Amino acid sequence: MPFLLAFFITLFGANALADIYGSRASFLLMDTAGMSLSYLSDNVDDAWRRRMENALLANGDTHIYIYTQNEGDDLGDVSPKPNWEARLDRLNSIGLRPMLWLMADDSPSLAGRPLSAHMAHNAEMVRRFDDKVDAYIIGLESDEYWDATSVTALVNHLKPLTDKPVGVHLTPGIKPAHYAAAEVIFLQTGFNLNEAQFRQRVAEALALGLPVIVAEYDLQSDSNLSRRYGDIACEMGAIGTGNGRSVTKCGQREQAAKKKPWYQEYETEIVVVGIAMASAYVVYRWDIPLTINATESNYQIGLSKDFEESSVGVSYRDDGAVMGTIQIRF
Repeated sequence: MPFLLAFFITLFGANALADIYGSRASFLLMDTAGMSLSYLSDNVDDAWRRRMENALLANGDTHIYIYTQNEGDDLGDVSPKPNWEARLDRLNSIGLRPMLWLMADDSPSLAGRPLSAHMAHNAEMVRRFDDKVDAYIIGLESDEYWDATSVTALVNHLKPLTDKPVGVHLTPGIKPAHYAAAEVIFLQTGFNLNEAQFRQRVAEALALGLPVIVAEYDLQSDSNLSRRYGDIACEMGAIGTGNGRSVTKCGQREQAAKKKPWYQEYETEIVVVGIAMASAYVVYRWDIPLTINATESNYQIGLSKDFEESSVGVSYRDDGAVMGTIQIRF
């Protein structure tokens, strides 16, 4: 029986598949809450985290951008800690799915480490948190410290370790060589652009043929400008935004187009087999009679046990109904 319980927990208790299509984040709130990237820093407290969570949810966010390493600046030091699982679990519980940014900008000591050290860090983040996050981004403004060959090497190392998307974020401007291995472009358009300039930067990224999340375009993600530009990005074909928007629709995939996991596609058959196995065990272990009534269109499985003046039974029907019976003899 312990095996059967584990079997069903594995099948029906699994996490939902990650989906960044339609994602909505507000990682820059510079005039108010700050930057969500600091969420895992020990230099901020839980009161700050609650304020940040509330600000993001108030702006309609579905996701949160978070650093996994950063060295001392106004964002605080960030390095892996044993309590991160609990913090990511909390974010998931309130409806903010994390996207992990694996390297900070403006961190020269971290940037000076060999690629092998960054690969080891990235692999450890996947090992610990893969079921709690929806995407990995190699770094914020990765071209600040790595050339295209290095970025490609980091992406190619990470992709076999996870089925979550691996993205690349750069300084403003399109650098196709840096995106060579990327699965998603996290686009920084630059700040203080007029609408025509913003549209041009988004169009250039979309022209590369990769999914594009327009991630960075304003310093205050709940401003009227950031919301308008986020809406424009969605209208143009982006699959998500990182600096706020007003609209809900933004590249979401049609639910009907998603292939069901195999355990959902064959859910009925699995239930039948599981019930049969459990019933066989009960019959064998406690010598309880088993009855099966089946036709081409439905079935019912029942177990009953007689006592001196009563009998107790339970049955399961193919429509999911479970019925218990008690008979008392006078």
